[in-house]
Amino acid sequence: MNKNIITNKPEPASGILKRVDLFAIAIGMVVGSGMVTLIGPAMAYTGYSVWLAYLVAIIMGFFMVFPYIILSGTLRLAGGPYSIVTNLGGISAGGLICYSKLVMPILNSSFALAFGMYAHELLPMFSAKTLSIASVLILFVLNLMGMDIFAKASKIMSGILLVTMVAYVVFGLTQIKQPIFDFSGEKMFTGGIVGFMMAALLLINSANGYYNILWYGKDAKRATKDIPFASLACVPCLLFIYVSLAMVTSGVLPHDEVAGVETILPAASAILPSGIYKLFLLGGPLMAITTTLNGVFNDVRYPITQATVDGWLPKSIAKENRFGMPTLIYIYTLIIVLLPILLDMSIVTITNIFQVITFFMNVTIVYSIAQMSKKYPKAWAKNKFHLSKGALYAFCTVSIIIYTIIFVKGIVSIKPVYAVAAVAVMVCFILLGVYLSKRGGIHVETSVWASSENEEPEGGNQ
Repeated sequence: MNKNIITNKPEPASGILKRVDLFAIAIGMVVGSGMVTLIGPAMAYTGYSVWLAYLVAIIMGFFMVFPYIILSGTLRLAGGPYSIVTNLGGISAGGLICYSKLVMPILNSSFALAFGMYAHELLPMFSAKTLSIASVLILFVLNLMGMDIFAKASKIMSGILLVTMVAYVVFGLTQIKQPIFDFSGEKMFTGGIVGFMMAALLLINSANGYYNILWYGKDAKRATKDIPFASLACVPCLLFIYVSLAMVTSGVLPHDEVAGVETILPAASAILPSGIYKLFLLGGPLMAITTTLNGVFNDVRYPITQATVDGWLPKSIAKENRFGMPTLIYIYTLIIVLLPILLDMSIVTITNIFQVITFFMNVTIVYSIAQMSKKYPKAWAKNKFHLSKGALYAFCTVSIIIYTIIFVKGIVSIKPVYAVAAVAVMVCFILLGVYLSKRGGIHVETSVWASSENEEPEGGNQ
């Protein structure tokens, strides 16, 4: 019987990214579409206390992803969650991560919908749905031709986005007119504690993306020192930007004019002069959404291509066109993104479905992280947070509990048919991963390095 093989790539020399570079990339990863699409829907759950809900979402999001940050302070990493899970959790667990990438593009449907809503303000002759579909098709063609124009300008665009949104917040804080600090007010905590937590759990999706910086270990100059710092430095920035953004968006107009609205346009149009308002649309929401939406093609391309190399999927899927782009993978991604739009799903429904399907992947990753003290004991003994094994297990347990709460919230917030379909798909992925790993013949390359000791995990073949 063919054995599965896990091969860890040799550790490369130190990269060139310094602490400030990593921080800029991490901020760009987290400051995106969620902040301009979810405040209104969250406000429908909890009223003027939405800014408090964002505060709670950021804190919960931190504890949810803190195991990833612990990991980045212990090991040097590259290759994404598939690499770390296969290395620490085993072959079949890596299969689940691999197959999860097939359904994760669904979240980008919500970004496309948001793009259509904002673009409709500038191009009212077209419907928001038409603009949503057009945006995805245009990005599909550009990426199919190898023209990832947004990646080349990502740092500049992230900077413009950040400055634009901070300016909106600073300008808007002086124009708050509603009683958003009146904790006994009629429109405060409108849904009680349940509504407040529903709002926080909806917003949490947009408040923790900074942890993805840990996959830049190959390119970092001092990975286990600077990557944790870059991640942690994002938290106070989010507390200012997101909480203040929620204050402004919910506080400049009466409750009923903002609650449930899937854009921040009502507040923006109320506080910004006409010319500045249109510049704000371009430099803020539309830029945030476009850069995030464009990333879906490469986010899916690389892990699925790697899956064909490792043996999880047929190699023919990754066949490239004359521009070096995988046509079938991009077509598949296009279909997954367009389907919820064509089915007229809302941004909130799409977000909840995404939280359901990613639960299985996230729990698998956190469980794998909990194994690193056993797999890399020497590196763990020198982890940058000076944590014990018990503390690692405790933080991983808290993370899994939060992911589970989000999963339950997602299940009860969508139609039963969507919930059943989402869970059924993920269960099939789990079973398929187990079956193929037992059959053998999977050859996985990982990128996990205990650089100070050059320590390898026990084992290697499964």
